[in-house]
Amino acid sequence: MLMEVILSLIIFGIVCTAFTKGLSSLWRNTSFIKEELTITQILDSALYEALYISTLVEGTSEVYVAELDITLEVEITPLELENEEGAILQQMWEAKVVARFEQNNREEERSVRGWRYLPLYNTR
Repeated sequence: MLMEVILSLIIFGIVCTAFTKGLSSLWRNTSFIKEELTITQILDSALYEALYISTLVEGTSEVYVAELDITLEVEITPLELENEEGAILQQMWEAKVVARFEQNNREEERSVRGWRYLPLYNTR
């Protein structure tokens, strides 16, 4: 009888340990995905803001988001591209947003870029 109780306690302990490890892993993964989603949303918002201001000016700016400890670097550059007929597209711009942050005690960097052809968006 005593041997059965000891054996059942050992099995119960193994099951509890496995369950705890599984929950811990699930929590870590959920936190990581939540952080990645937040960073993706910030990058998307910063790119949208950079591309859709009324006038684009070549240059670089830096923004620090204190709540999340993220540094955003926004770089606007003109592009020289040709259309199918070989004509150079004037007023073509590229915006690149780079986010620098710390995640899991490591410095991380994510970036997005987008293009804007001003004559398509100006309503003057």
